Amino acid sequence: MIPLTLDALVAQWAARTPENVAVRLGNQSCTYAELLSKSNFIAAHLVSLGIGPGDRVGVYTPKSLDSVAALVGILRAGAAYVPVDPGAPFERARYVFSHCGVKAVLCGGRPWRANKAQDFGATVLVLDPEPGDPTFAPAPEPPPPRHTGAHLAYVLYTSGSTGQPKGVAITHAQSLAFVWPAAQVFELSAKDTLVSHAPFNFDLSVIDLWCAFAVGAATYLVPESWLGFPAKMAEALASVTVWNSVLSALIQLTEHGKLANRDLSALRLVMFAGEPYPPKQLRVLQQLLPHTRLLNVYGQTEANSSTFFEVLPISNPDAPIPIGKCFPNYAVLLLDAAQKPITDPNTEGELYVVGDAVASGYWNDPERTALAFVPHPLQPERRWTVYKTGDRMSFDANGDLIFRGRVDFAIKCRGFRVEPGEIEAVAQSYPGIQEACVIPVPHETHGNLLVLFVSGTAPQADLRHFLGERLPRYMLPEVIQYLPNLPRGGTGKVDRAQLRPQATILLSPH
Repeated sequence: MIPLTLDALVAQWAARTPENVAVRLGNQSCTYAELLSKSNFIAAHLVSLGIGPGDRVGVYTPKSLDSVAALVGILRAGAAYVPVDPGAPFERARYVFSHCGVKAVLCGGRPWRANKAQDFGATVLVLDPEPGDPTFAPAPEPPPPRHTGAHLAYVLYTSGSTGQPKGVAITHAQSLAFVWPAAQVFELSAKDTLVSHAPFNFDLSVIDLWCAFAVGAATYLVPESWLGFPAKMAEALASVTVWNSVLSALIQLTEHGKLANRDLSALRLVMFAGEPYPPKQLRVLQQLLPHTRLLNVYGQTEANSSTFFEVLPISNPDAPIPIGKCFPNYAVLLLDAAQKPITDPNTEGELYVVGDAVASGYWNDPERTALAFVPHPLQPERRWTVYKTGDRMSFDANGDLIFRGRVDFAIKCRGFRVEPGEIEAVAQSYPGIQEACVIPVPHETHGNLLVLFVSGTAPQADLRHFLGERLPRYMLPEVIQYLPNLPRGGTGKVDRAQLRPQATILLSPH
């Protein structure tokens, strides 16, 4: 029988292969039987608090065996998990949990110890308690599952143009509509070990966790302390059969990880996502991993991952790497400004994603939901939900999609989608700042680096501290530049084109 909920994947393998490892972290490991037992304990306590189907539970803790059990346990209780990057400022976590209306927050590690005096606005339970911390009381076994595939599974918050992040709401059925075909495309089996590099609030984690649990494979958690250290990341690369990360992490590995000195014979698949891979650097990766399958995976949180391209030896180093064709269970539409289909190669249009894996919308945000989740443009009578991506694409001569940029101002920084308007809105909310404008400067490794131009009198150190308390690290500007007034064009809007050369100069090596 095919599991219809994500947590049922774990229960299935706990029954079939209870002694197989489900999660690894360094020298620690947890079998499927142990993972199910831990998650059932957490679920029982959540149910005893009155938490069940339709409720949301926050997660604000570093990666650990217990944090994975917390995600599964929340689902076992019938609720949905709402993860926040453990490196994110507390104010951002507070906003996310308040906006999503969580009934409880599972905390642990440094985020909890740094913020235990703060009001989380919900019941707090600590996964690694110290004396006096609120934690789990003994509870009976949880009741039989009351949730179905139609119930909410998780809400992942992404950058928003209005100054606040937006929560993408995904049901069990929508997630599994991606997980099953993706596991097939990736040729996953119980013999695999998948790396978990991305934080749980990032959509790459759906592959790392739920695609692994779909086939009874193991997930290898990369410790938070290893991030940014290529030698340690290379150790993780040598410990897995499947690697999945944003481009910047992979480039850092190829440039500084001394991969030629590692035994990577077990590594059979490397996936990268987040931004286009420079062909010159991709060729270096191919030379380092001649027997490894390479996949360029493209997608949005709103539709999980929707296309993939298997990278073969590069013949034209100047040509962009395609994002390929759809995963099974998906369809895409490429439409021009008049909503007419585009089929001719090299003609640009906007990409629409169609399929059962498309999200329900943005949590508690009907206006933005109506703009992004639209009726089928060509067949409005169909009951499909269609996601309007805002990505400009074209087909190449082989029918593969080529990414050409954004329709709006959204950009990619270190693999994350960032709305400059969110950073600008936060900066302008600080006393003494009149105007703010973010200019992205293309960067080969990180996608873009950010320069923030402001007018006002607030001290820069105070403004930077203010931003650091409200924005995740990947959204913080590299440079803050003060101007008496921001330049304006004939329409009265800020003239971003006039600021771009100055931004490039500010980020140039001296």
